[in-house]
Amino acid sequence: MPVSISRSGRRIGVLVNYVGLVMSLLTIYLGRYLGWHNLFTVVLAATLLVTLVTFFRYHVRTGLWRLVHTGVENLDERQRQVAHESLRHSYSVFSIVVLAILLWQAVASQYDPNLIFIFAALLYLAHTLPSSILAWIEKEV
Repeated sequence: MPVSISRSGRRIGVLVNYVGLVMSLLTIYLGRYLGWHNLFTVVLAATLLVTLVTFFRYHVRTGLWRLVHTGVENLDERQRQVAHESLRHSYSVFSIVVLAILLWQAVASQYDPNLIFIFAALLYLAHTLPSSILAWIEKEV
């Protein structure tokens, strides 16, 4: 059964979720460039834990993840419209982020073996943006 969380609570949760994701990526990159040691392992574990906990609390337990990943034939008209709007906004944001990263990569013109982590983060972003948009804008879930 979906959990009801206030809109401000969902917004904070979504922000913490993405901050955790970005901090995980920064930790991986800093560890690579500064020399990996135990501190980076602890920070990475903590940031990944924050990301996972907030993902389950604000995307899965609220039912928002299921709403935007359910087939359109299983949704009523209102749910279809809400899901459509969140997908429209989220993929617009996603496209801008991906283009900015690709531009940055083209300017840097260096191959980076850690691009798989960026790819994984972008894939995560693509799947969580629709439910994040709903968490951000809907008064009740």
